[in-house]
Amino acid sequence: MFKLAPLSAAIVLALAGQVMADNSVSTQSQQGTENIADVKQSASPYASASQLQIGLGNDSAAKQDNATAQIQQQSIGEYNANYAEQLFENGSQIHQQQLGGFNSTHASQSIGTENSAQQQQEGTGNFSFIYQDTQTGSQATTLQFGDGNEANIEQLYSGTANHALSIQTGTGNYSALEHLAHEHGQIAIFQTGEGNWAYGEQGSGQRGTLGISQNGAYNSTEVWQDSQTDSQASVTQIGQTNEAVIDQSFGENNLATITQVGDMNALYVDQFESQQSLTNLFQTGSGNLHLTYQSGDNHVLNASSSGTGNKVLASNWKGDQLGGQFGSRQKADINQMGGGNVANLTQEGEANTLRLTQSGYDNKASTVQADSNNELYFEQNGSDNLLIADQRGTDNYAVGSSSGTGNKVDLAQSGSGNQSYTWQLYGDRNEAKIKQTDGVNVAYVTQGGSLNQASVDQSGASMTATVQQFGVGNQAAVLQQ
Repeated sequence: MFKLAPLSAAIVLALAGQVMADNSVSTQSQQGTENIADVKQSASPYASASQLQIGLGNDSAAKQDNATAQIQQQSIGEYNANYAEQLFENGSQIHQQQLGGFNSTHASQSIGTENSAQQQQEGTGNFSFIYQDTQTGSQATTLQFGDGNEANIEQLYSGTANHALSIQTGTGNYSALEHLAHEHGQIAIFQTGEGNWAYGEQGSGQRGTLGISQNGAYNSTEVWQDSQTDSQASVTQIGQTNEAVIDQSFGENNLATITQVGDMNALYVDQFESQQSLTNLFQTGSGNLHLTYQSGDNHVLNASSSGTGNKVLASNWKGDQLGGQFGSRQKADINQMGGGNVANLTQEGEANTLRLTQSGYDNKASTVQADSNNELYFEQNGSDNLLIADQRGTDNYAVGSSSGTGNKVDLAQSGSGNQSYTWQLYGDRNEAKIKQTDGVNVAYVTQGGSLNQASVDQSGASMTATVQQFGVGNQAAVLQQ
């Protein structure tokens, strides 16, 4: 679609040759159908090229190298194409603007410093692409207004402090931005409307930031930060039935944050074989779903959901109860407010800690902690709450509290030095079952209400068990060996 040579006779008269002198200026204007405008400016320090086409199916192309120059292209109509290229440029600019539908624009800047490329399209079914490689301090910006548009920005090959920005307004738009081997790179995507799709990727770099914001319904987004160090990824979605994915694998000291406001949203976060990473998840609404997976050392998971029927599942992507936190010195803090919430977390490794808070109705929690030095804190407020915790290893510690109706706590600890304190104060149909094996285990169970049952089974040496039940129909069975 893009043609650089040969030059037409009209362009030869206007430009008097392809190679321009210092401070050369080229201006081209065409009206009609299927016109072609080409210009090349080489070794012209302050060159500028301006191209305007009005009509249908027109092509314009401008190429500059070894200068500080400007390219400005404008198309009005449909099925038009613009191409701009700058090579070995410093402080140069490309500005492309298209009005109409089914237009395409392509900007390329290679090996330069502090260059900028900006594309603006208004209409339906447009396509834009900005390519920048081996750049320092450069900027790429795409603005699209309309439906069914596509924006692509690639900043590749050992760049430093480069920025990529895509803004789309409308329905059914697509945006994809990518960094490779960048330092201090920044990617930002903003979409307003319904049914939009956003994709951002940063790989093999450090100290990068990637942010995506979507406002509307039925939007999807994916963020991939592979082999990144000291990087941040954030996604914000406001609307219903949205989906967000963040993958930070094989990295170190990275941060992932997802915020969703609305109903029937889903989010997935994966930090695989990474170190010292932090995940923050926030959901407000009904029927939302969290799925998280972390493996490595020194990770932190903060998950918060507010609404009815929300689920927080530490999962290997979309499978229930298959993932969690694997490694050493992991921390998880899960907070749910509302009714019908479910929290599930698996921790395997050493010195892991879990803090769980649920307030509302029909809450459920299922946790597994393996190996040594694990700790568990839980609090359930509401009715029909259920907590099942399994801790295996050495020096495990569990506290807990349940308030409401139909609560059940089932805790099993294997190892030495385990301690468990369980309080269910006032409510109906509460049950507490604690089993501790080996070592110096201590268990305290206190229940208030009616129809409560408590069973403590401890095997080993130096055991201590205390059960207190208040109300009607309570039963207690303690076996220590």
